[in-house]
Amino acid sequence: MSQAMRAWLEAGVLEGAEFTPTTGGTPQGSVISPLLANIALHGMEEAIAEGYKPSMEKPLMVRYADDFLILHSDRQVLQKAIETITPWLQQMGLNLNPQKTRVTHTLTPTEGKAGFDFLGFSIRQFAVGKTHTGKNTHGKPLGFKTIIKPSQEAIKRHMLETKNRIKKRRSAAQGRLIQELNPVIWGWAAYYKTVVSTRVFARCDTILWHQLTSWARRRHPNTSCQWRTEKYWHRRENQKVFSTPQGARLRTHSMTKIQRHVKVKGNASPYDGNTLYWSQRLKQHPMLHETKAKLLQKQQGKCRWCELTFKDEDVMEIDHIDRNRTNHALSNKILLHRHCHDERHAKFVDAEKKDKLANAGIHLK
Repeated sequence: MSQAMRAWLEAGVLEGAEFTPTTGGTPQGSVISPLLANIALHGMEEAIAEGYKPSMEKPLMVRYADDFLILHSDRQVLQKAIETITPWLQQMGLNLNPQKTRVTHTLTPTEGKAGFDFLGFSIRQFAVGKTHTGKNTHGKPLGFKTIIKPSQEAIKRHMLETKNRIKKRRSAAQGRLIQELNPVIWGWAAYYKTVVSTRVFARCDTILWHQLTSWARRRHPNTSCQWRTEKYWHRRENQKVFSTPQGARLRTHSMTKIQRHVKVKGNASPYDGNTLYWSQRLKQHPMLHETKAKLLQKQQGKCRWCELTFKDEDVMEIDHIDRNRTNHALSNKILLHRHCHDERHAKFVDAEKKDKLANAGIHLK
Protein backbone atom coordinates (compact mmCIF):
# COMPACT_ATOMS: atom_id res chain seq x y z
CA MET A 1 0.00 0.00 0.00
CA SER A 2 2.79 2.43 0.89
CA GLN A 3 4.48 1.72 -2.48
CA ALA A 4 1.24 2.46 -4.33
CA MET A 5 0.78 5.72 -2.42
CA ARG A 6 4.37 6.77 -3.18
CA ALA A 7 3.79 6.05 -6.87
CA TRP A 8 0.61 8.15 -6.84
CA LEU A 9 2.42 11.05 -5.17
CA GLU A 10 5.25 10.97 -7.72
CA ALA A 11 3.07 10.29 -10.78
CA GLY A 12 2.90 13.91 -11.93
CA VAL A 13 0.05 15.68 -13.70
CA LEU A 14 -1.01 15.13 -17.32
CA GLU A 15 -3.19 17.96 -18.65
CA GLY A 16 -3.97 17.44 -22.32
CA ALA A 17 -0.63 16.62 -23.92
CA GLU A 18 1.41 18.53 -21.32
CA PHE A 19 3.06 16.59 -18.47
CA THR A 20 4.11 18.33 -15.25
CA PRO A 21 6.21 16.40 -12.71
CA THR A 22 5.17 16.43 -9.05
CA THR A 23 7.77 18.21 -6.92
CA GLY A 24 5.77 18.50 -3.70
CA GLY A 25 2.30 18.03 -2.26
CA THR A 26 -0.61 16.63 -4.23
CA PRO A 27 -2.46 18.16 -7.20
CA GLN A 28 -5.74 19.83 -6.29
CA GLY A 29 -8.63 17.45 -6.88
CA SER A 30 -6.44 14.34 -7.07
CA VAL A 31 -7.94 11.06 -5.85
CA ILE A 32 -5.16 10.50 -3.34
CA SER A 33 -5.85 13.73 -1.38
CA PRO A 34 -8.95 12.42 0.48
CA LEU A 35 -7.12 9.17 1.24
CA LEU A 36 -4.15 11.02 2.74
CA ALA A 37 -6.51 13.25 4.74
CA ASN A 38 -8.30 10.21 6.18
CA ILE A 39 -5.00 8.60 7.13
CA ALA A 40 -3.60 11.78 8.70
CA LEU A 41 -6.76 12.69 10.63
CA HIS A 42 -7.61 9.19 11.82
CA GLY A 43 -8.11 9.26 15.56
CA MET A 44 -9.36 12.86 15.75
CA GLU A 45 -12.80 11.73 16.94
CA GLU A 46 -11.29 9.78 19.84
CA ALA A 47 -9.02 12.70 20.80
CA ILE A 48 -12.00 15.09 21.06
CA ALA A 49 -14.17 12.67 23.06
CA GLU A 50 -11.35 11.64 25.43
CA GLY A 51 -12.01 12.28 29.13
CA TYR A 52 -15.81 12.23 28.96
CA LYS A 53 -17.72 9.71 31.07
CA PRO A 54 -20.28 7.43 29.37
CA SER A 55 -23.12 9.32 31.09
CA MET A 56 -21.90 12.70 29.79
CA GLU A 57 -22.82 14.29 26.48
CA LYS A 58 -19.74 13.96 24.29
CA PRO A 59 -18.90 16.31 21.44
CA LEU A 60 -19.91 14.74 18.14
CA MET A 61 -17.64 15.01 15.10
CA VAL A 62 -18.76 14.79 11.48
CA ARG A 63 -15.83 14.62 9.08
CA TYR A 64 -15.44 14.31 5.31
CA ALA A 65 -11.75 14.15 4.36
CA ASP A 66 -10.28 17.38 5.82
CA ASP A 67 -13.64 19.16 6.34
CA PHE A 68 -15.21 18.53 9.72
CA LEU A 69 -17.80 19.75 12.21
CA ILE A 70 -17.89 19.44 15.98
CA LEU A 71 -21.41 19.44 17.42
CA HIS A 72 -22.46 20.01 21.03
CA SER A 73 -25.20 21.86 22.90
CA ASP A 74 -22.70 23.66 25.19
CA ARG A 75 -20.49 26.41 23.78
CA GLN A 76 -17.82 25.83 26.45
CA VAL A 77 -17.49 22.18 25.41
CA LEU A 78 -16.97 23.29 21.80
CA GLN A 79 -14.27 25.73 22.91
CA LYS A 80 -12.60 22.96 24.87
CA ALA A 81 -12.71 20.71 21.79
CA ILE A 82 -10.95 23.40 19.75
CA GLU A 83 -8.28 23.72 22.42
CA THR A 84 -7.83 19.93 22.37
CA ILE A 85 -7.65 19.54 18.62
CA THR A 86 -5.28 22.44 17.95
CA PRO A 87 -2.14 20.85 19.51
CA TRP A 88 -3.22 17.45 18.14
CA LEU A 89 -3.06 18.87 14.60
CA GLN A 90 0.14 20.82 15.27
CA GLN A 91 1.98 17.56 15.94
CA MET A 92 1.57 16.83 12.22
CA GLY A 93 2.35 20.37 11.13
CA LEU A 94 -1.31 21.24 10.54
CA ASN A 95 -3.32 24.21 11.78
CA LEU A 96 -6.97 25.19 11.82
CA ASN A 97 -7.86 27.77 9.20
CA PRO A 98 -9.01 30.82 11.23
CA GLN A 99 -11.14 32.09 8.32
CA LYS A 100 -13.09 28.83 8.13
CA THR A 101 -13.24 28.07 11.86
CA ARG A 102 -16.07 29.59 13.87
CA VAL A 103 -18.52 28.72 16.63
CA THR A 104 -22.16 29.17 15.69
CA HIS A 105 -25.66 28.17 16.70
CA THR A 106 -28.13 26.58 14.31
CA LEU A 107 -31.17 28.30 15.84
CA THR A 108 -30.07 31.46 17.67
CA PRO A 109 -27.99 33.94 15.62
CA THR A 110 -24.39 34.26 16.80
CA GLU A 111 -22.55 37.39 15.68
CA GLY A 112 -25.43 38.07 13.30
CA LYS A 113 -25.37 34.60 11.72
CA ALA A 114 -27.24 31.38 12.40
CA GLY A 115 -26.48 27.94 11.04
CA PHE A 116 -23.53 26.86 8.93
CA ASP A 117 -22.54 25.60 5.49
CA PHE A 118 -20.99 22.16 5.08
CA LEU A 119 -20.16 20.31 1.86
CA GLY A 120 -22.33 22.65 -0.16
CA PHE A 121 -25.33 22.40 2.19
CA SER A 122 -26.76 25.15 4.39
CA ILE A 123 -28.00 23.80 7.75
CA ARG A 124 -30.27 25.94 9.91
CA GLN A 125 -33.06 25.55 12.44
CA PHE A 126 -36.20 27.69 12.63
CA ALA A 127 -38.65 28.16 15.48
CA VAL A 128 -42.06 26.76 14.46
CA GLY A 129 -45.42 25.93 16.00
CA LYS A 130 -46.76 22.61 17.25
CA THR A 131 -47.90 21.39 13.82
CA HIS A 132 -44.50 21.74 12.13
CA THR A 133 -42.06 21.11 14.95
CA GLY A 134 -39.42 18.43 14.87
CA LYS A 135 -39.28 15.76 17.56
CA ASN A 136 -36.49 14.27 19.64
CA THR A 137 -35.65 10.57 19.89
CA HIS A 138 -38.42 10.13 22.48
CA GLY A 139 -41.07 11.73 20.28
CA LYS A 140 -41.32 14.97 22.24
CA PRO A 141 -41.74 18.22 20.25
CA LEU A 142 -38.64 20.42 20.07
CA GLY A 143 -40.26 23.70 19.06
CA PHE A 144 -38.04 24.08 16.00
CA LYS A 145 -37.46 22.41 12.65
CA THR A 146 -34.16 21.69 10.90
CA ILE A 147 -34.01 22.90 7.31
CA ILE A 148 -31.18 21.79 4.99
CA LYS A 149 -30.86 23.50 1.61
CA PRO A 150 -28.18 24.04 -1.05
CA SER A 151 -25.87 26.80 0.14
CA GLN A 152 -25.85 30.17 -1.61
CA GLU A 153 -22.19 29.66 -2.51
CA ALA A 154 -23.00 26.29 -4.12
CA ILE A 155 -25.86 27.82 -6.14
CA LYS A 156 -23.69 30.70 -7.28
CA ARG A 157 -20.84 28.35 -8.26
CA HIS A 158 -23.17 26.05 -10.20
CA MET A 159 -24.88 28.82 -12.15
CA LEU A 160 -21.50 30.34 -12.96
CA GLU A 161 -20.43 26.98 -14.38
CA THR A 162 -23.50 26.73 -16.65
CA LYS A 163 -22.93 30.34 -17.74
CA ASN A 164 -19.29 29.65 -18.67
CA ARG A 165 -20.19 26.46 -20.56
CA ILE A 166 -22.88 28.29 -22.54
CA LYS A 167 -20.52 31.19 -23.23
CA LYS A 168 -17.81 28.86 -24.57
CA ARG A 169 -20.28 27.29 -26.98
CA ARG A 170 -21.74 30.40 -28.61
CA SER A 171 -21.24 28.92 -32.07
CA ALA A 172 -22.04 25.30 -31.17
CA ALA A 173 -25.16 23.57 -32.40
CA GLN A 174 -28.10 23.42 -30.01
CA GLY A 175 -27.83 19.65 -29.68
CA ARG A 176 -24.15 19.92 -28.72
CA LEU A 177 -24.98 22.55 -26.09
CA ILE A 178 -27.72 20.35 -24.62
CA GLN A 179 -25.32 17.40 -24.52
CA GLU A 180 -22.82 19.58 -22.66
CA LEU A 181 -25.25 20.97 -20.08
CA ASN A 182 -27.39 17.93 -19.24
CA PRO A 183 -24.79 15.99 -17.18
CA VAL A 184 -23.88 19.14 -15.21
CA ILE A 185 -27.49 20.00 -14.37
CA TRP A 186 -28.51 16.41 -13.68
CA GLY A 187 -25.52 15.70 -11.44
CA TRP A 188 -25.94 18.89 -9.41
CA ALA A 189 -29.67 18.37 -8.92
CA ALA A 190 -29.17 14.72 -7.95
CA TYR A 191 -26.70 15.77 -5.25
CA TYR A 192 -29.24 18.13 -3.66
CA LYS A 193 -32.49 16.24 -4.28
CA THR A 194 -32.55 14.76 -0.75
CA VAL A 195 -32.95 18.17 0.92
CA VAL A 196 -35.29 21.19 0.67
CA SER A 197 -34.49 22.16 -2.92
CA THR A 198 -37.76 22.64 -4.81
CA ARG A 199 -37.64 26.45 -4.77
CA VAL A 200 -33.90 26.42 -5.39
CA PHE A 201 -34.36 24.22 -8.46
CA ALA A 202 -37.06 26.57 -9.80
CA ARG A 203 -34.78 29.56 -9.22
CA CYS A 204 -31.88 27.85 -11.01
CA ASP A 205 -34.17 27.06 -13.95
CA THR A 206 -35.12 30.75 -14.20
CA ILE A 207 -31.47 31.82 -14.22
CA LEU A 208 -30.69 29.10 -16.77
CA TRP A 209 -33.52 30.33 -19.00
CA HIS A 210 -32.03 33.84 -19.01
CA GLN A 211 -28.61 32.40 -19.84
CA LEU A 212 -30.04 30.45 -22.77
CA THR A 213 -32.04 33.40 -24.12
CA SER A 214 -28.83 35.44 -24.06
CA TRP A 215 -27.10 32.62 -25.97
CA ALA A 216 -29.86 32.65 -28.62
CA ARG A 217 -29.81 36.46 -28.86
CA ARG A 218 -26.05 36.51 -29.47
CA ARG A 219 -26.45 33.96 -32.27
CA HIS A 220 -29.30 35.84 -33.93
CA PRO A 221 -29.03 39.52 -32.93
CA ASN A 222 -31.19 40.73 -35.81
CA THR A 223 -34.20 38.51 -35.15
CA SER A 224 -37.20 38.93 -32.88
CA CYS A 225 -37.63 37.24 -29.51
CA GLN A 226 -40.59 35.27 -30.88
CA TRP A 227 -38.52 33.95 -33.79
CA ARG A 228 -35.71 32.78 -31.44
CA THR A 229 -38.24 31.16 -29.11
CA GLU A 230 -39.87 29.22 -31.94
CA LYS A 231 -36.48 28.09 -33.21
CA TYR A 232 -34.98 26.82 -29.93
CA TRP A 233 -37.96 26.18 -27.64
CA HIS A 234 -40.39 23.48 -28.77
CA ARG A 235 -43.53 22.15 -27.18
CA ARG A 236 -42.99 18.91 -25.28
CA GLU A 237 -45.64 17.47 -22.98
CA ASN A 238 -47.74 20.66 -23.08
CA GLN A 239 -44.88 23.00 -22.23
CA LYS A 240 -42.17 24.89 -24.09
CA VAL A 241 -38.73 23.36 -23.52
CA PHE A 242 -35.26 24.08 -24.86
CA SER A 243 -34.98 21.25 -27.38
CA THR A 244 -34.07 20.33 -30.94
CA PRO A 245 -36.59 19.33 -33.63
CA GLN A 246 -35.02 15.84 -33.50
CA GLY A 247 -36.10 15.42 -29.85
CA ALA A 248 -32.98 16.19 -27.81
CA ARG A 249 -34.07 18.31 -24.85
CA LEU A 250 -32.42 20.14 -22.00
CA ARG A 251 -32.94 18.53 -18.63
CA THR A 252 -33.97 21.24 -16.18
CA HIS A 253 -33.30 21.16 -12.45
CA SER A 254 -37.01 20.82 -11.63
CA MET A 255 -37.20 17.55 -13.58
CA THR A 256 -35.28 15.95 -10.70
CA LYS A 257 -37.87 15.14 -8.05
CA ILE A 258 -37.18 15.60 -4.36
CA GLN A 259 -36.45 12.27 -2.72
CA ARG A 260 -36.07 12.16 1.05
CA HIS A 261 -33.56 9.88 2.69
CA VAL A 262 -35.25 6.95 4.45
CA LYS A 263 -33.55 5.63 7.56
CA VAL A 264 -32.64 1.95 7.79
CA LYS A 265 -35.10 0.02 9.90
CA GLY A 266 -33.83 -1.11 13.30
CA ASN A 267 -30.58 -3.08 13.12
CA ALA A 268 -30.99 -4.11 9.48
CA SER A 269 -27.73 -4.76 7.61
CA PRO A 270 -26.98 -5.52 3.93
CA TYR A 271 -25.29 -8.69 5.21
CA ASP A 272 -28.20 -10.05 7.31
CA GLY A 273 -29.66 -12.05 4.40
CA ASN A 274 -32.88 -10.03 4.17
CA THR A 275 -32.57 -9.53 0.43
CA LEU A 276 -36.25 -8.59 0.00
CA TYR A 277 -35.96 -5.59 2.34
CA TRP A 278 -32.77 -4.31 0.73
CA SER A 279 -34.05 -4.78 -2.82
CA GLN A 280 -37.20 -2.82 -1.98
CA ARG A 281 -35.07 -0.14 -0.31
CA LEU A 282 -32.97 0.25 -3.46
CA LYS A 283 -35.83 2.04 -5.21
CA GLN A 284 -35.72 4.71 -2.48
CA HIS A 285 -31.97 5.29 -2.82
CA PRO A 286 -31.49 9.01 -3.64
CA MET A 287 -28.65 8.31 -6.09
CA LEU A 288 -30.65 5.74 -8.10
CA HIS A 289 -31.91 6.74 -11.53
CA GLU A 290 -35.67 7.45 -11.54
CA THR A 291 -36.36 4.89 -14.28
CA LYS A 292 -34.45 2.17 -12.41
CA ALA A 293 -36.42 2.99 -9.26
CA LYS A 294 -39.73 2.63 -11.12
CA LEU A 295 -38.64 -0.66 -12.71
CA LEU A 296 -37.48 -1.99 -9.34
CA GLN A 297 -40.91 -1.32 -7.91
CA LYS A 298 -42.64 -2.77 -10.98
CA GLN A 299 -40.51 -5.94 -10.90
CA GLN A 300 -40.81 -6.28 -7.10
CA GLY A 301 -37.06 -6.05 -6.69
CA LYS A 302 -36.23 -8.97 -9.02
CA CYS A 303 -34.20 -9.31 -12.21
CA ARG A 304 -36.43 -10.06 -15.21
CA TRP A 305 -33.91 -12.55 -16.64
CA CYS A 306 -32.77 -14.72 -13.73
CA GLU A 307 -35.66 -13.80 -11.39
CA LEU A 308 -33.21 -13.41 -8.48
CA THR A 309 -33.66 -10.54 -6.02
CA PHE A 310 -31.35 -7.57 -6.52
CA LYS A 311 -28.81 -6.88 -3.78
CA ASP A 312 -27.32 -3.56 -2.75
CA GLU A 313 -23.97 -4.23 -4.44
CA ASP A 314 -25.45 -5.53 -7.73
CA VAL A 315 -24.86 -3.61 -10.97
CA MET A 316 -28.24 -3.01 -12.59
CA GLU A 317 -28.79 -2.10 -16.25
CA ILE A 318 -31.88 -1.19 -18.30
CA ASP A 319 -32.66 -3.17 -21.46
CA HIS A 320 -35.29 -2.55 -24.15
CA ILE A 321 -37.66 -5.46 -24.68
CA ASP A 322 -38.08 -4.87 -28.42
CA ARG A 323 -34.38 -3.87 -28.70
CA ASN A 324 -35.47 -0.49 -30.06
CA ARG A 325 -33.45 2.12 -28.19
CA THR A 326 -35.66 4.95 -29.45
CA ASN A 327 -38.75 3.48 -27.73
CA HIS A 328 -38.43 4.96 -24.23
CA ALA A 329 -41.79 3.79 -22.90
CA LEU A 330 -41.53 2.26 -19.43
CA SER A 331 -43.49 -0.78 -20.65
CA ASN A 332 -40.67 -1.43 -23.16
CA LYS A 333 -37.95 -1.49 -20.49
CA ILE A 334 -36.77 -4.15 -18.06
CA LEU A 335 -34.14 -4.08 -15.32
CA LEU A 336 -31.43 -6.74 -15.39
CA HIS A 337 -28.18 -7.66 -13.71
CA ARG A 338 -25.24 -6.61 -15.86
CA HIS A 339 -24.24 -10.24 -16.48
CA CYS A 340 -27.88 -11.11 -17.27
CA HIS A 341 -27.97 -8.18 -19.70
CA ASP A 342 -24.88 -9.56 -21.49
CA GLU A 343 -26.35 -13.08 -21.52
CA ARG A 344 -29.65 -11.87 -23.01
CA HIS A 345 -27.91 -9.97 -25.82
CA ALA A 346 -25.58 -12.89 -26.53
CA LYS A 347 -28.63 -15.11 -26.99
CA PHE A 348 -30.16 -12.70 -29.50
CA VAL A 349 -26.86 -12.42 -31.39
CA ASP A 350 -26.57 -16.21 -31.63
CA ALA A 351 -30.16 -16.45 -32.89
CA GLU A 352 -29.51 -13.80 -35.55
CA LYS A 353 -26.38 -15.63 -36.75
CA LYS A 354 -28.33 -18.88 -37.10
CA ASP A 355 -31.08 -17.10 -39.06
CA LYS A 356 -28.54 -15.57 -41.46
CA LEU A 357 -26.86 -18.94 -42.00
CA ALA A 358 -30.25 -20.59 -42.53
CA ASN A 359 -31.13 -18.01 -45.17
CA ALA A 360 -27.86 -18.82 -46.87
CA GLY A 361 -28.76 -22.52 -46.88
CA ILE A 362 -26.47 -23.49 -43.99
CA HIS A 363 -28.14 -25.25 -41.05
CA LEU A 364 -26.35 -25.75 -37.71
CA LYS A 365 -27.29 -28.62 -35.45
